Amino acid sequence: MKKFKIFAEEYNYYELLDEDKKVKDPNSVTSGSGANADTKGKLHEILTGYHLLGGKHMSKHPDIEGDSPEEAHNKLKDKISPADYEHINNRAKEAAEDLRKQIEVGGHSIHDVHWTSKPGDIQRSTNIESTQKQDASDIMVHTKRPGDKKSTHTGVSLKVSDKTNKHVPVSNPGMESTYGAEHMLEAHRDHLKETFPELEDATNKESRKELMKSNPKMEEYVKAKNKDVMSDIATHLHDKLSSMGQEDLVQHIKTHVLQANPTPLQQAGHGHIRHTTYVKKGQNAFHSLDPSTHYEHIFSDPENITMEKRGTAINFLHKGKKFASHRIKFTSQSDPLSGIKGTGTPAGD
Repeated sequence: MKKFKIFAEEYNYYELLDEDKKVKDPNSVTSGSGANADTKGKLHEILTGYHLLGGKHMSKHPDIEGDSPEEAHNKLKDKISPADYEHINNRAKEAAEDLRKQIEVGGHSIHDVHWTSKPGDIQRSTNIESTQKQDASDIMVHTKRPGDKKSTHTGVSLKVSDKTNKHVPVSNPGMESTYGAEHMLEAHRDHLKETFPELEDATNKESRKELMKSNPKMEEYVKAKNKDVMSDIATHLHDKLSSMGQEDLVQHIKTHVLQANPTPLQQAGHGHIRHTTYVKKGQNAFHSLDPSTHYEHIFSDPENITMEKRGTAINFLHKGKKFASHRIKFTSQSDPLSGIKGTGTPAGD
């Protein structure tokens, strides 16, 4: 699921939710209009917080459009069918109950939950400085035990899928994670503009999308070239990673692929949970972990970490068993001059 964590100021949040997501997921377990993945993801965040608060909307924080969690909820709800909303709401309620069992332990009880959807929200919620690169939490849960003067914070990174695989993308590494492959993307764009000079006059993604949509020959050519450049960048990345020392390789996987470094809140004694909701035997199922400790048996044994390039992805293996992959992909296949942003996905246990 694409994470709308960092926004350019000129983007409209609710327009972003629909970009390149018009087609219903064929694996969706919902019926009706077919809510797109981003609408489902944002509603899952807001409604999970709502149910953790016992059926009360979170009061903080406004999103980048200035909408409160309740206002954002209402806008998103209007975009989907009642059947889809009912499914999303019921699923979030079950996810909240699963999280409550993990958070309300040792005498702790939840007294507040904040929506941390934009840069700076985590610090505003906790008074602990943290970037969204350092902490992918979508909601921040505040708990206290009887007699506590200060709250304990648990950041929760929420993932949700209509599919039966508990392993969903957990990171979106940018071109900086390819260690110098930017020139390959620029050469690719230059080649496309030379081949189709009309792209020079298309100054925004909407006009470029329309150009490609109206020109089947351009569309076929661009998609073929996209595959080539993604594979070339993956080869470049594999070569760079292969030349690294084991410590640097581990740091690449932790930072760019699995987001497995301790968060600033964890370093200050608080908690973090990555919580995935998926489907198992037709029912909602849940998978929780602390990324900073879950993979420690692998990262403490770097001599047994190996790599393989498969198409546009680099797979990472421990003792021959895949535990993560870093895939190269275009941000949009309908914009011929799209940027590239990868996906980091866990695998195995």
